[in-house]
Amino acid sequence: MVIELKKAIEERKVLFGIKQVMKNTKDLEKVFVVTDCRNEIIGILENNKVDIEFLDFSKEKLANKLMLDFKCEVFGLRK
Repeated sequence: MVIELKKAIEERKVLFGIKQVMKNTKDLEKVFVVTDCRNEIIGILENNKVDIEFLDFSKEKLANKLMLDFKCEVFGLRK
């Protein structure tokens, strides 16, 4: 999944954060959340019937693996 996210970031097909994901729910292929994602965020996604895949990494570890200079809980992949 990390490889898929890296590739999508390079192709500029990733939405970062819950606000961007919720604005573009119809254009999403997948939504990934980190292991330490807040319950409120997961609840928002589930209430809006967004299909969620849980990653095996925390915000910090995923930021390091993706070489991001910020931490993020929700990643949306565009179609």
